[in-house]
Amino acid sequence: MTSAMEMHVDEQAYPRPAYAWYVVGVLCAGYLFAFIDRIIVGLLTPAIQADLRITDTEAGLLQGMAFALFYTLFGIPMGWMADRWNRKRLLAIGMTVWSLMTATCGLAGSFLLLFLARVGVGVGEATLNPCAASMISDYFPPRTRPRAFGVYVLGTALGAVLTYLTGGLVIGALQAHATIPVPLVGDLRSWQVTFLAVGLPGLIPALLFMLTVKEPKRLDLAAANKGRASWAETRTFLRLNRATFFCQFVGVALILMAGYGFLNWLPTYFLRVHGWGPAKFSMNFGLTAGVAGMVSALSAGWLASAFRARGYVDGTLRACFFACAAVTVGGTIVPLMGTPEMSLGLYALTALFVNTPPVLSYSAIAEVTPNEMRALVTSLYVLLTGLISSGLGPLAVGFVTDRIFGDRQAIGLSLSLTTAVTGCLGSALLFYGLRAYRESLARVTWRQ
Repeated sequence: MTSAMEMHVDEQAYPRPAYAWYVVGVLCAGYLFAFIDRIIVGLLTPAIQADLRITDTEAGLLQGMAFALFYTLFGIPMGWMADRWNRKRLLAIGMTVWSLMTATCGLAGSFLLLFLARVGVGVGEATLNPCAASMISDYFPPRTRPRAFGVYVLGTALGAVLTYLTGGLVIGALQAHATIPVPLVGDLRSWQVTFLAVGLPGLIPALLFMLTVKEPKRLDLAAANKGRASWAETRTFLRLNRATFFCQFVGVALILMAGYGFLNWLPTYFLRVHGWGPAKFSMNFGLTAGVAGMVSALSAGWLASAFRARGYVDGTLRACFFACAAVTVGGTIVPLMGTPEMSLGLYALTALFVNTPPVLSYSAIAEVTPNEMRALVTSLYVLLTGLISSGLGPLAVGFVTDRIFGDRQAIGLSLSLTTAVTGCLGSALLFYGLRAYRESLARVTWRQ
């Protein structure tokens, strides 16, 4: 069954499919490096703590808030610019900034300097999702858009796999050396060399994006002044759809809060509770849960289409709700398993749904938002998900371990507790917001 919204779309207005898929492939590569730069600090946390003598709460700040606060706050002006300026150039600049700032993390010798470098990573990555979401919406019609967003978000799954596989190999190779001589820099710790090794290659997709990707023509225009919405139009649109966006954005953010807590603290959990060092954990995690996360990203569009085929107008967000419920149940149980093999196996099953919420969130935003506002609305989504998930997720787990359980060995209980609380709240919000989402879909006029 094809939805009414999709029947009124002139797919000839969109760029050639082959080139569109090439562009989303480049965007996926950029997201891959962005995600590696974002989460590598979690894998390096034990070494950083030992070298800089920082607490779990301070480590949570480095993993989350240092990056997320500026990533989200700068996302609003970046979204406003992306709706009005050349998105290709804006994103190419952002790619360059976050890659260089990740490399700069490798030169930090104190908590403060490392914190500031992580802030720089966040500022650069603030350009990514607003620009990418807006461009993908202009490269792909609604029928294939969820699959395109799935390939884009695949970058996070690939980033996780490469972070743990290559990061584990690098750590395993370098951990025998107290310091490593680096030309033009001097002797660095192994964790510092790792930051340099993952940061600088990110300049490759930045260059490729700038030289080979074209700025697409803006489609799905609804503002009176086509191509540029006034603040009055934007405020009216946000007010009409406030229930939809609040339930979706906050609901998904709470689910991702648990996800980022896991991404950043799972290596430490396996080390403290199960005795698996970073190298062993990385290889096993990358080959199981990492691959499952890739399947999750690619299957999200199919899941949404399956719900719509059954007659659910709200199929995109409904599929998102079911995935969030599965992540909540699995994530709560994973840290309570008695062996590392059982924990990793159950986490791999849970990871089959872990990338579904962000894929379908981008698709849901594009379904109800006209072109002139998509980057800004996406930046509002990034603001909430970034502050709550990236900012509070790792910090919450570290805080619960330090302040509630008061035992570093209770890291598993901390992961389970934060997942249960945030996951139930997030899933409930998404379910409650389905009605508002259907009402937002009914107000769409620009494709008719």
